[in-house]
Amino acid sequence: GRVSKHFCSIEGPKNTVASIILEWKKFGTTKTLPRVLVMPVDGSHWLSMKLLVKEVAARGHEMVVLVPDTSILIQGFDYYRTETFRVPYSKAQLDENVNKLKDAAFLKAPDVMDIFVNVQHLVHFTTMQVKGCEGLLYDEPLMQQLRGEILQLMLTDPFLPCGSIIADSFNSPAVYFLRGIPCGLDEKAAQCPTPPSYVPRFHSGNTDHMDFLGRVKNMLMYSLESYLCTVMFASFDELTSRELLGHGAIWLLRMPNMVIIGGINCGERAPLPAVSLIRVCFKTNNFNCA
Repeated sequence: GRVSKHFCSIEGPKNTVASIILEWKKFGTTKTLPRVLVMPVDGSHWLSMKLLVKEVAARGHEMVVLVPDTSILIQGFDYYRTETFRVPYSKAQLDENVNKLKDAAFLKAPDVMDIFVNVQHLVHFTTMQVKGCEGLLYDEPLMQQLRGEILQLMLTDPFLPCGSIIADSFNSPAVYFLRGIPCGLDEKAAQCPTPPSYVPRFHSGNTDHMDFLGRVKNMLMYSLESYLCTVMFASFDELTSRELLGHGAIWLLRMPNMVIIGGINCGERAPLPAVSLIRVCFKTNNFNCA
């Protein structure tokens, strides 16, 4: 498969806008600010991306956001332009799918058996999103209009690969804004090593400190996850393959369990504790500390 070589790195929120602008300098000019095409994922994913879109638009860049005519949270604002495409499902059908996902994820703590229920809900959701993606890709007037514009970047959330497909179709570099993708596809696309002996899998209940039985459980979850993810993303097989994710020019990861000290995604800033980094490194035997 085609997988681009990337460094396994993390972009903090403070450096997000600067990283995008540096990437634009490769493709744009100093006379014309780039026009950016944005393909978001509806729901809570959009709430984080909207902050980035607003910040970049405030710096003078034109943002063009693709919006389905049936949406949960994506709406028009004066700081970006919207292009609406039709989708073959109603608001009631969309709400029903989203509510099932929400209830399965938040009503109780995740359990090993819950993975089967969650995958079933995700299959229904991704099947609906495939239809929406097809509605955009086969909207010839809109696609021709976008091809005629000077679009120098695609900003997208690769939780669903529709943005990757469009970026590949337009031969545009893609900037991925995400916390993570199911099945570890982001790790595979960026060639980031995640050995099951050390990195806990989703729904395993493990931490980064595992005994032998914990590692066995983690390996079993890794194998099960690989199979279930094949089922979960099967509805996108006709449109794309996982190799498309390897075309991302920048990966802007939003990491959980962090002390947020600044940046556009930071509502309330918290100061860092006065702890010596050298002392922490020796205490944790972390040879990667610099």
